[in-house]
Amino acid sequence: MDDHGLLHIVSNGTPSTPETIEETFGAARALTPTPVPTLFDARQWPVGGSDLWVTFIDLLPSVVSAGAILIEPEGAAGLGGFPRAVNRLMFPFEVFSTESEAMDFLLRFISGPADDVEEE
Repeated sequence: MDDHGLLHIVSNGTPSTPETIEETFGAARALTPTPVPTLFDARQWPVGGSDLWVTFIDLLPSVVSAGAILIEPEGAAGLGGFPRAVNRLMFPFEVFSTESEAMDFLLRFISGPADDVEEE
């Protein structure tokens, strides 16, 4: 978690499996009891098999309220239609090739004290 309240999930360069996805999301839920805007830094992520996507999608709403995936430009093809489907069916989710753009996108979904005050 950063100072803005964004969760950062950063690939360590190893392929993901359903088990590692469960571990990662379990650790994330330990940090925050409610879904929050999340940056997935997948620049060093070697895409795993298709079996991981089912687990990823099942667990995603328990942690993420809006998502940005950071990839190298040539990695976009490896994601297929996944980001568009999540964006259309679950919550805002976009792909970026620069961290600053990803952060700008996610910061739009952070609520601060001023957002919690009702107007009279």
